[in-house]
Amino acid sequence: MEAVEVSTWTGLELEAVVTEAKRYARTLAKTDQVRANQILLRGAALHGDIGRLIPEDSVRKSPNQRTAYIVRDGRWLGIRYISLHWQLGRSLLDGITPDPGTNPDVKTWYEEIAAHLLQMRQFAAAVDHFARARQMFPLDSDILFASGVLHERFGSTALQAAVESVTESKRTAPSVNSARGELVRAERFFRDALAQRPDHLEARVRHGRVLDDLERHDEASEELRLAIANGASGWLLYLAELFLGRAEEARGDHAGSRAAFLRASALYPNAQSPRLALSQIARRTGDRAAAQRELQFIAALPDDERRREDPWWLYYDVR
Repeated sequence: MEAVEVSTWTGLELEAVVTEAKRYARTLAKTDQVRANQILLRGAALHGDIGRLIPEDSVRKSPNQRTAYIVRDGRWLGIRYISLHWQLGRSLLDGITPDPGTNPDVKTWYEEIAAHLLQMRQFAAAVDHFARARQMFPLDSDILFASGVLHERFGSTALQAAVESVTESKRTAPSVNSARGELVRAERFFRDALAQRPDHLEARVRHGRVLDDLERHDEASEELRLAIANGASGWLLYLAELFLGRAEEARGDHAGSRAAFLRASALYPNAQSPRLALSQIARRTGDRAAAQRELQFIAALPDDERRREDPWWLYYDVR
């Protein structure tokens, strides 16, 4: 298999082949631009396949190769090398003529790799990939949305705990901002994505959640209500109602908050998140009996977590 064979080459060999391929394509493009671009696109596809199959390098293949921290459950575990093949694929596509930023196949490659990097949790590789993608396609709603998802993840409790773990180990601090700093970036990307595609319901739901985390509760409530009114359904409607309940509670509307959490619970009856929120509201409003009932309901849920389906648990997993 070609991908496996190429994956064994050294960094110098890989970079030499990419340089030669780009040189050949430049010459060929003078007489056959379509063929020249096809060669570069196929090369990028090959490197993309290798990156998916072998996303990490056990040894440094190139002096320019970056490192990433390995974390699990908020704890630092070690260091790995980011696969060189994402970078090589981007380098090949830079040779597309007359302008890679106007080529739909280039855009498709960037979007597909962006989705794969998020799904594989290759966040360090995603930073460089998304930055280049935004340079080439600054108004692409999918790339802007993916960028928002990435930085929302960087602002999560688990990733922030991982950053703290790395910092406490007296190693170089990761290039991740504070939770608020990352959420500010995520908010801007979601807002920009919605400016290009107002009907992007998941972007609107995530935008509402980030606004709420940034204590912009009125704006959050408005965004989430708009997502619901515009047709959010299934797991996305559940999340919209769950986040709306939290935003309404922050605004001091306990009745509105309770109604939203009840609607969320009706969509996923075995989910514990809305029930726990309802218990907390009851406790805050002095209804100890209602608070206890909700806790008893949670205690009676199936022991098998697969039967306690709760989309909130999978919120950071890209679908």
